[in-house]
Amino acid sequence: MTRVRTAAAAALLLGGLLLTGCGIKTTGVIESGDAAKVVFPDPHTKGTVYFVTSDGRLFPVPEREQPAESAVSVLMRLLIGPLDKEKAAGLETRVPAPADRKPPFGLSSSIVSGDTLEVRLPFAVAGLSETARRQLVCTAASVDARYAVVLRGPDTSVGPARCDLGR
Repeated sequence: MTRVRTAAAAALLLGGLLLTGCGIKTTGVIESGDAAKVVFPDPHTKGTVYFVTSDGRLFPVPEREQPAESAVSVLMRLLIGPLDKEKAAGLETRVPAPADRKPPFGLSSSIVSGDTLEVRLPFAVAGLSETARRQLVCTAASVDARYAVVLRGPDTSVGPARCDLGR
């Protein structure tokens, strides 16, 4: 029994030496600023801008003006891109910046049938990534989800599509 106790004590001592000998010094608490704040939109929010997380998922950012005036108003906010606080939270956009940097950026929209909203964009839509298309469709549809959205650029039109946040 003494051998077992001696072996256990030796193992404990050796383990303690290994853990303290790794060369990492203890430090105090390092302050790094305020905690991140995430605001999820209320289900009745009319006007949500959809930015993209680093792993490619859409992330909703409620428009400050509630309810949003139109699909064009929230799309203008999308084309401006994430603000500094949103960038600091890791949000980005896959939508190209318009050549005309002056709002309304050449944007317009119109209802072309009972359930279809057409959004005219100032850039080509054929080559947009699937994520960029989803950003545009979900942002435009956030004002009134009953509409499917057609994206029309100077090159072609894409859609109609509905906002699908399940991907």
